[in-house]
Amino acid sequence: MKTHRQPASRAFTLIELLITITIIAILASLTAAGISNAIDQANRLKVRTVLMDLKNGIEQYQTDYNRWPIEASAQGANGEDAPELLTDGSNTLVDTLMGIPPASSGAVDLNPKRTSFVPFPPANNGRHGLVGAARPFKLADMYGQPYHILLDTNGDNQVKNPDISNTDPKISTNQAAHLVTKVAVYSGGKDQAPVTSDDVTSWRPK
Repeated sequence: MKTHRQPASRAFTLIELLITITIIAILASLTAAGISNAIDQANRLKVRTVLMDLKNGIEQYQTDYNRWPIEASAQGANGEDAPELLTDGSNTLVDTLMGIPPASSGAVDLNPKRTSFVPFPPANNGRHGLVGAARPFKLADMYGQPYHILLDTNGDNQVKNPDISNTDPKISTNQAAHLVTKVAVYSGGKDQAPVTSDDVTSWRPK
C-alpha cells in the first residue's frame, strides 16, 4: 500500500519575517501619525471655537454698552489702541463678559445689567476653560495658556497685526500692518509661544 504524505507547511524565512515586521511597523507609525494629527486638529478646533465666542462676546458687549469691557485706565493713550490683553486674571474682562459682579466692593462694575455675553466651562487640569476659583477669572486654552486680545480702543476700525512679527516668514511676508477689525483674538497654539506659525487666530483661515 502506498501512504500519502501531507505536504510539509512552508516555514517563513528570516528575511520574510523581517519584511513583515517592517511593514507592520510602518503601518503602525502611519496610523499613530494620523491619530496624532487628528487630535491636534480637534484641539485647534476647540480653541478656535472658544476664541471666536470670546471675540463675538466682546463685540456684543461693545454694541450693548457702547464701550469696551475694560476699565478706562486700560483703554490706551495718545491715540493708540490699548495694549494687548491676556485672559490671565490680570484684568476683569472674563468676569465682565460672564456678567459676574466685581470681586471687591470698590471696583468698577463694567456689566451692571449682569448680561452673560459668553459662557466659559471650568478648565480640565488647567486647560480649556476657567482656571481655579480666584477672581478675576483666568481663561486658558487647550494648551494651558491665556488668550491674547487686541481691541480697537482708538476707534479707527483696525488693530495691529501680530503676524507682522511672526517667526514664520511664510506668514509674516506681505502682511498688512493692521487688521481691519475691532477685535482680534488668538492663542499661542500647541507650542505655547505667541506669534508663531501654529497660532490659532480669529483672522487667519481655519
